[in-house]
Amino acid sequence: MVQSGDPGLPAELEREIFTTAASVLPIRHIPNIILVARRVQIWVTPMIYRSFVVCHSPSIEDSLSLRRTPDEFRRILSLSPTAAAEHIRNICIATWVHPVQIGSFLDACSGTETLAILGISVVLPGLLPTLAKMPLRRLSLELLSLFGVIPGLDFTVDFGHQIFSRLTHLTIQDTPDENPDPAMWAGLVELPCLTHLAFTHWHLPPIFNTILTDCQTLQVFVLQCSAVNIAHTEGLGYFSHDPRSVVLVVMKPQDDWEAGVNGGEDYWKRAEEFLDKRRKGEINAYDYIAV
Repeated sequence: MVQSGDPGLPAELEREIFTTAASVLPIRHIPNIILVARRVQIWVTPMIYRSFVVCHSPSIEDSLSLRRTPDEFRRILSLSPTAAAEHIRNICIATWVHPVQIGSFLDACSGTETLAILGISVVLPGLLPTLAKMPLRRLSLELLSLFGVIPGLDFTVDFGHQIFSRLTHLTIQDTPDENPDPAMWAGLVELPCLTHLAFTHWHLPPIFNTILTDCQTLQVFVLQCSAVNIAHTEGLGYFSHDPRSVVLVVMKPQDDWEAGVNGGEDYWKRAEEFLDKRRKGEINAYDYIAV
């Protein structure tokens, strides 16, 4: 490593240059950046820990996030607990991990602001105290699993819980019953900071209508679909009368999440762009399906 000397530039400007470079370059380049000087290592090293995807798929060549298997991520947390607590901001768990291990991971990442648990349908009520301590702004998971709900029994999701108090973006992955009770989701409209809401299943039209009518803070409402099931959204005609509503195809949720936390285009950004064009008259005002 080059010894720290006179940088030749004001320190704040130099720091801005290196941290900006590290934020936009693929993460594989960061080890080279930190070799420039000791001060640069101090500035940039935290960015290595910023975003993690826990999965079994290989890292993308130009990825801005670190992809690690559950065992690899566990080792990182055990070897660098202070760095994990201070610097990890975004976590996506995209493969099967035992609920106890998920709790252990998240206990170690207390500064997490964006969390996604993709496609894991297990009871996770033990996570509630851990999530309540995080400064969560964006959350994507199955809420019924989080609150320990057993299908077929009376239940409720406590939308007054601390985990919802700061959320601006919420993606609900739950697969609803055939005849869902709108009352069980009514608390969604009371979330104080919620501006962006998404569902990944289309079986809840009465609930969608209630949310659009009663949620005053909501700016963007997204129904995610695959290219195959987009035909099932024909019963959502009222979306065409609400300028906040859009149906989007999301093919690869994990890749989409990675793009979003690293400043790229995710479904939230695509939805915002579509709705903006709709408001400006650049597309038909009654179109609500973005393809």
